[in-house]
Amino acid sequence: MGTSQHVTDVTTAGFTAEVVDRSHQTPVLVDFWATWCGPCRALGPVLERLAAEYDGGFVLAKVDTDREQALAMQFQIRSIPTVMLFAGGKAVAGFPGALPEGQIRRFLAQHGVHKGGAAEQWADEPIERIAQLRAAIAADATRSDLHLELALAQLAAGDIEVARASLEALPSEVYGDPKAVRARAELSLRHRIASLDTTDPLRQGAEAVLNGRVAEGLDLLIELLREQRGVDDSPAKIALVEALQGLDDEALVRDTRRRMAAVLF
Repeated sequence: MGTSQHVTDVTTAGFTAEVVDRSHQTPVLVDFWATWCGPCRALGPVLERLAAEYDGGFVLAKVDTDREQALAMQFQIRSIPTVMLFAGGKAVAGFPGALPEGQIRRFLAQHGVHKGGAAEQWADEPIERIAQLRAAIAADATRSDLHLELALAQLAAGDIEVARASLEALPSEVYGDPKAVRARAELSLRHRIASLDTTDPLRQGAEAVLNGRVAEGLDLLIELLREQRGVDDSPAKIALVEALQGLDDEALVRDTRRRMAAVLF
């Protein structure tokens, strides 16, 4: 396929530098393909055209799965074409098959990839970020990713009911985004403990998780689960499930689920 300014062929040896490391500065769209694959030959030119049009918004990295079988195995590529988006040093999303161009554009927008390569910067302070996002939405209300970011900013600002309404009103293409799922889980957990006394161990464990003392909070909830063993749909079990749905740490989630299973079974 060759290499150009925004399209590059990637080997196993160069993957870390050209995809993982590079994605800290610019999103990298990885196209796992093969020469014999008809859908791959249909999708490839579409991705290359978009890479040129977006002009630095993302880099297209093409991986020939016949030549780079180790990479295909590493990322568990079971069918081709498969496309994966890397940002911040890790794979954040992807899709199988040769999607139509319009769906690919929506996929890119959903994950914050836009033309020109200028990374959007939002204020750290939630109130200021909300104002910035409202202005951006006023300029382009079709961008579903902005609606999601606004809901998350409202949640960060503590505007719970407004955030809840915004999350429920999200466009379909971002409603199931992992960030939206985590936010709804957080809202559900906050609602669950709101009426509990501050000395209640369930509230103490949940609040520790919500306030960033995650390991401490999970330990408290696991201990409470042990005390409630045998209780169908125990409050501790429900709170733990919601707490885990709100976390973006796959290793910690897996470990905690194993601990829960050890207590329950």
